[in-house]
Amino acid sequence: MSTPLTLPVVKVTVLEDRALVERRGEVPLVPGAQRLVIAGLSPLAVDRSLQAKLAGGTVSQARVRRVTRAQPPEALREHATELSRRVADLERLERQARADRERLNTRHGLLTAAHADVYRAISEQSGGGVAQPDTWKQQLDSVREALEAVDSARRLAAVEEQRLQQQLAQARGALSNTQKPETKLDVHAELEVGHPAGGTALLSITYLVPCAAWRPAYRATLEPAQGTQGPTVRLECEAVVWQRTEEEWKDVELALSTARPTLGAAPPRLETDWLFLRDKTEREKQVVDVSVREEVIQNTGEGAGARRDEGLPGMDDGGEALSLTAPHRANIPADGEPHRIPLFQFTAPAASELVVCPELSPLVHRVARFDNVGPSVLLAGPVDLVRTSGYVGRSQLRFTGKGERVRLGFGSEDSLRVARMTDIQEETSRLTGRKQKTHHVKMFLSNMSAQPAAVALEERIPVSEVESVEVTLQKDTTRPAPTKVSAEGIARFELTAPPRSQQELTLVYTVSSAAKVAGL
Repeated sequence: MSTPLTLPVVKVTVLEDRALVERRGEVPLVPGAQRLVIAGLSPLAVDRSLQAKLAGGTVSQARVRRVTRAQPPEALREHATELSRRVADLERLERQARADRERLNTRHGLLTAAHADVYRAISEQSGGGVAQPDTWKQQLDSVREALEAVDSARRLAAVEEQRLQQQLAQARGALSNTQKPETKLDVHAELEVGHPAGGTALLSITYLVPCAAWRPAYRATLEPAQGTQGPTVRLECEAVVWQRTEEEWKDVELALSTARPTLGAAPPRLETDWLFLRDKTEREKQVVDVSVREEVIQNTGEGAGARRDEGLPGMDDGGEALSLTAPHRANIPADGEPHRIPLFQFTAPAASELVVCPELSPLVHRVARFDNVGPSVLLAGPVDLVRTSGYVGRSQLRFTGKGERVRLGFGSEDSLRVARMTDIQEETSRLTGRKQKTHHVKMFLSNMSAQPAAVALEERIPVSEVESVEVTLQKDTTRPAPTKVSAEGIARFELTAPPRSQQELTLVYTVSSAAKVAGL
């Protein structure tokens, strides 16, 4: 087999749940056909996705090979089980006990030499006519006491070392019977290539790997008006990338795509749909069944409703596959942790106002509307909200095309509150049987601060889809008059709340239905 070569990872295209890895580099070639082995591929590489291109030559065959080899003992630093951790602890204690015994042996040798030195000094001094029995006795007693202490410690150290060796042998035996030594999977690509002239040529290989994903994330900062310049919103877009492919992506070109190549593109199967005609029943001729339902307005940008995906949760790209490129090279280790990669940012003039929807919440929120003037569409994703006071919360940004309007809420105002009460009165005409329900909605807007505030209050009114049911806004009893009422039945009141004040608003509308209507 040829000597394995290594090609660096130069580009990675991260999809919704996988990644396309490209390795590229120059390889030495000889004229004619030959075999190349490219080592270092991810163990998760998909075999059938391997593709290779050789500049100036041909690639006749490309396949992925996997070889299992034993893991060297010095590389086993992470112990996965309690038994392996016990073996490692006993090995450490046994090494420490051996070192203690050897230290005591060294000390015993030094004390033995000192004892001999004392006897030699006694013989020399006695031969010279010097007699110091008390000093000699004191020196001999001191050396003998130290020797006895070292001997006792040596015996205890030998017993402790023997005990640890026995426990270590038992633990190693249990480990060998229950666990096999770890192995490492080497993955390489075998290529059958041909080159007419030989020399150095550029080779690139690509393959798919699972265990990689990305999602968009945003950070929106609301800047207040300064001088003649109105408020602005700075939106920063980032890509959050995860990967656990067991290969490091260092200094790579990073591309991010919303394409789903694994989804089939076949058209749906056609099935026979039988239609039948029948006569209406007597009840269907006399009664019109209606029901009240809540409808989400389907749109993009501002007012976009929540979309429901029948499959696994993924990215909302508006139905069209998009591709984004990171402006700088990225380093993404294979640790499975989220890594943020900046993509782009832009600053747009915004229209900021205080908005409250009493039916949903009594809080008054700061809402900013601005256009998407960035270089790309905005994919659906979480957005961190920041004001001059700091971080205020997190929201969800819906899919927004280029140039479309974006609406974001930047927290609530603590000094403003709204209370809401409803009252329903029902009347039935004795002659025609027509039923009429009158809805009285009272709202109280309170401003507890020392500054006036302009507040927009939005309340919804039902919208009828059948002729037998009529919804009418009572303009004479609705105070104050709404600024506008949209086709979807959203009544908008634009008010100015004076300091430390409370205002009362009354919204009255009637729902009138014919006698044959049932369900309301």
